[in-house]
Amino acid sequence: MSQHARPWMALLGAAAVSLPACATTQYAPQLVARGELVLRYDGGFEMWGGGRRVARSLLYRGLEHYVRCVPEARDHARAAAHYGAAALGLSIVGGTLGVASLVGLYGLADPPNMWYWLGGGLSSAVTGTVLVGLARSYRNRANGHAVDALNYYNDRVGSLGASCDDLRYPDPAGPASPDAPSPQPSQHTP
Repeated sequence: MSQHARPWMALLGAAAVSLPACATTQYAPQLVARGELVLRYDGGFEMWGGGRRVARSLLYRGLEHYVRCVPEARDHARAAAHYGAAALGLSIVGGTLGVASLVGLYGLADPPNMWYWLGGGLSSAVTGTVLVGLARSYRNRANGHAVDALNYYNDRVGSLGASCDDLRYPDPAGPASPDAPSPQPSQHTP
């Protein structure tokens, strides 16, 4: 192999190894209790229950209402919405400061005040970066609280076949009890 071909082969090998990481899968559960919440990912976390989308990240609107009958779940849903809103706000402000930092480049055209312009642009960029990093942390907290809300709700209500809108629990549909009569095979006489 020639010396010029080696970097290209290494790049091609790295691309081939990373391609499976780009694939996504969609799995829809086959059996879900009537009020149970299910977590999906389609460009962002989505929570589904009762055959409809209940909430979507980042703000998780609708989740608190859906899980309102389980106090722990309601508290986590409220925290998810709070952290999600904070993450969205911090992302917007951080991104705006990042773009605004480009104004500091005007200093190259204004030599007497160059360092003021460049210093202002740099401080704006650093502040924007810190805010975006903080937004990422808040987004992770929002997702964590939303999953906690889902788990508390499903443990107490959803996986048992009820929902906060209809707290009737269906009869268990497990295996037959040992004292129940078993079906007898039919006997045919020739």
